Amino acid sequence: MRTKTYNSATYWQPFTESNDSSQWVAGLDEQLKHLSLRTKLPFELPGGVPELGLTANSFWLIGPLGGSARLAIRTCFDPQGLKSCKRIRGDEKTVEYTIEGTLGTFWVTIERPKEDKPMIRYTTSLVPRQNFTLQAFPRDLYILDQNWNPFRTKGITYVTQSGPTSGLAYLSVIEPTEASVIYFQNFTALNPYFEATKTEPSDTVSVQWPEAGFALPASDQPLEAGKELVLSDAFVYLSESIPQSEFEAADEFLEAISCVYRYIPRPETGYYDWPKAAEKSIQALTESSHCGRTIQKKYYVNAYVDATQKPPESMVQLAILVPLWEYQEWLGKPVDLVAQLQKNLPSFYDDKHETFMRWLPGGTFKEEDRSEEQDPNKIDSWYLLHTLMNLGRLAEKGDTESKDLLFRSLEFVIRAAHHFDYDWPVFYDIRTLEVVKAETTEGKGGELDVAGLYTHVLLQTYELTRESRYLEEAIRSAERLRGKGFELLYQTNNTVMSALTLAKLWKITGNRFYFDLSRLCIANVVARMWMWECNFGYGLARSTFLGVAPLKDAPYLAAYEEAEILATMLNYLKEVGYDVPEPVRLIFSEYFKYVLHRGRFYYPSELPEEMLCQEPREGRLIRDLPIPVEDISVGWKQAGEVGQEVYGGALAYILTTYAYKSFQGIPVVVFSDYPIYHAEYELLDKESGYVVIRLAGTADFTCRVRLLAKGKTLPTVSLFEEDKPDSPALKPVEKTKKYVDYRVQGHQQLRMEWSAGKPTNKLNKNATLWNSQMGIPPSKRWRGNEL
Repeated sequence: MRTKTYNSATYWQPFTESNDSSQWVAGLDEQLKHLSLRTKLPFELPGGVPELGLTANSFWLIGPLGGSARLAIRTCFDPQGLKSCKRIRGDEKTVEYTIEGTLGTFWVTIERPKEDKPMIRYTTSLVPRQNFTLQAFPRDLYILDQNWNPFRTKGITYVTQSGPTSGLAYLSVIEPTEASVIYFQNFTALNPYFEATKTEPSDTVSVQWPEAGFALPASDQPLEAGKELVLSDAFVYLSESIPQSEFEAADEFLEAISCVYRYIPRPETGYYDWPKAAEKSIQALTESSHCGRTIQKKYYVNAYVDATQKPPESMVQLAILVPLWEYQEWLGKPVDLVAQLQKNLPSFYDDKHETFMRWLPGGTFKEEDRSEEQDPNKIDSWYLLHTLMNLGRLAEKGDTESKDLLFRSLEFVIRAAHHFDYDWPVFYDIRTLEVVKAETTEGKGGELDVAGLYTHVLLQTYELTRESRYLEEAIRSAERLRGKGFELLYQTNNTVMSALTLAKLWKITGNRFYFDLSRLCIANVVARMWMWECNFGYGLARSTFLGVAPLKDAPYLAAYEEAEILATMLNYLKEVGYDVPEPVRLIFSEYFKYVLHRGRFYYPSELPEEMLCQEPREGRLIRDLPIPVEDISVGWKQAGEVGQEVYGGALAYILTTYAYKSFQGIPVVVFSDYPIYHAEYELLDKESGYVVIRLAGTADFTCRVRLLAKGKTLPTVSLFEEDKPDSPALKPVEKTKKYVDYRVQGHQQLRMEWSAGKPTNKLNKNATLWNSQMGIPPSKRWRGNEL
């Protein structure tokens, strides 16, 4: 395939030509030239009015694409032929047809969900006439020229589904016209099909030019006669242009996905007591012999439950320690485990190599069959930088020993960055910097997002010292992220970290290029989300909706990485403030909500025993131990196949720290399952006061706000919309002695008032007086750089 340079309209992405098309493409032009029963839809899309038509075996939706191309959508397919087609209802937004075929009766609904968005949705279901097994089925999108020829088109594929991620594809047509298509298959609607056929949707959406879209997975399990099943529920978002840079591509993608998100089914959320879970996890981390071990009078946590065949790992200690430090600040009192883990950090520093090590120096590997990372002289590029980043976070909190360890390791990692020209391999030798493993897979490069993680560490050191050398180093590294497009992501939490540090770099330098790069990082993460709910197999007892895997090709969700992603997303919202694009604000806020909802399913005790792997790859699984499993996969796989992740024990107290607001002297804790940008409080006297919070999200979505008692009973509380000073108190949806629950719109400011007795007008007046004394209108009382 030919490629163009970054500075061209198609930047680094390869052309895609129709050299390797499937059997479904041959002869397609002749079929479509003889469409029967052609009729126009009652609405327009970019470029004109789409039309419907029938061929021998397919019912087609044909739309104009740019000025001189067509998009042909196969809404249903019957290999033995279609017999009749009848419109049964329709209006200016929606039409519905029944199509009689040899396999059974198809129902096809086509709609334009929102008039001001260039998007179409089509849903197809089938009532089988007899039992049959479904074998090879074609995809549903075809790119054609004006003469219906698919072989005279060229295009670009930016990103497609990978494993069990969302069923999406993003592509542009560059010949014979210019246009872009974002495709999304709603897998949630297909759960009954996956259950009936014992299949799942991994890698079912792709692009094989000029074909794109979804192909039903084949199965030997028959579809049942007379039982209706949804075979497709697809969205197509259209544009009459192609993005002129990877940043335009990222923005268009985020806009399209946020538009689709508003119309897909989303599971109801429930409340989980994360502070209580945090207490249990910390107790297990501190006291359970399954979670840690003592070596030379120092306590180390294991990576996995009872996994002692390898030496302790530095990243694991810091993954537990850093968020635990934040938690003790939230709690307002010391946590003993913090001091214990602080004591072990110096033992990971190696004087010979002058850097922080992954494995405890002097430790031994007891396994005969070692994995590729089990070598004390081998460095995984992201691993060292992640540990230095966490040392930097401790240094920012005033821990002088961590600061010393960071700066003693810094020259080594700077030397490595220069050696690799900021283009990091997967593994390299600590002694010589020789590359041990250059690429993740052939032709895909190394750990591409590590340049962003390195930027993060160097920006930390700049903020600690104000030495321009470190800022210049951070800038040089950030430049290496240019041109990676949707291939930038290697490890998801590191890519989100990169987005945050690039936003900070934008604020420091004023160069908007870094803000553009940060949105590209976010688009990479959103493209790997699981924007569907798995309700088949083992998925019936757990939720995976809106999860995001730890690696670009990982087939599972992971506890620690999701917690770190959640925390970083909130910090991103705070850092960028008003400049956060609405699609990002929506998706980040919804991700926050659903991690808080489904995070419980990482705990073995929350799952039926038969859904847990009894022979994990690492250590062993103890169901009653309040430590999460590392991995939750799609419905046909058990949870915990990797192991019970000790450093995932940070999940509960990360979620507690970031979702619950507690204030000294206020007898109420405020919980929100949307991120809280900013919070402030005022004690009016010993028995009354108020809290003001600013929520993320968007006004067309809602979230849960729960007011919880710190003591045995909740004082008298009321919740108001702060931006509407004369509005009445909001009505709770649930109320007990310990808490009050509300459903509120996102992207607004709320005021919680409390008093030991009954609410009085005096409290409202005092609050209004205090607001006026601030001299700032309620809707303007926060800024991104104050959060």
